Amino acid sequence: MKKSKTAQERVEEMRRPPSLANWVRLNDRRRDETTLRITRFALAKPRHALAQIYRLVADYVTLGVSAATTRSGINLILDPLVRKLGHEIATALLPWLDKNGIKGLRAFDGMIERYPIGRNITIPVRPTFVYNREGKLTPVFIIGWSSVSLSDFQKRLLATMIQRVILTQEDFEGSDALILFVPRLRFSKSVREVREVWVNKTWLLTDDELRRQFDCYGNALDDAVPIILRELAARKGVAE
Repeated sequence: MKKSKTAQERVEEMRRPPSLANWVRLNDRRRDETTLRITRFALAKPRHALAQIYRLVADYVTLGVSAATTRSGINLILDPLVRKLGHEIATALLPWLDKNGIKGLRAFDGMIERYPIGRNITIPVRPTFVYNREGKLTPVFIIGWSSVSLSDFQKRLLATMIQRVILTQEDFEGSDALILFVPRLRFSKSVREVREVWVNKTWLLTDDELRRQFDCYGNALDDAVPIILRELAARKGVAE
């Protein structure tokens, strides 16, 4: 049985979230709403991580492994729900990648930038893979959630972070970045589609807006920590 995280581990995870996309959906322009989102996230049951699926997709485009091999890799995932989600995502995404002739570059395999936003808080910005598009290095971020559960503000925050952290680097000057959502079709419990969002076509946040949001998250995290610790202590007391 997977060991439950301690209160301190849960708080530290909020300071170093596992992915940019997960951090973005904790954010709201309002401090109290951001506090509520952080608290709910920290106290919720463990979520099903899709990192294994993203890794297999990255191998598909960077190493040139076959679709059959990719599906075999998905079959080896132990968690039955993640395995099911992996097949849903692959069924929609692999043909889309083939149709668009996307082949990844191994030189950028495993690329990750950790961006500090203040108060010992760092946000990981990790492309799923990078490919060459018309002579430009193009980072791709795959988000395999079953629905695109981001507000317009959160989508702008996501795109802005990618632009500031990745596209300002020398290797990516003059490039664009692609975000691929793979949500289920409306009313479907398994069939998915691919939706593409280009960062340079997104209305980005200004420097002031971004700075205010960093402050908002830091302040909201300060507000959330005692709430999280009290709730976890109460749960432990009930369990004992």
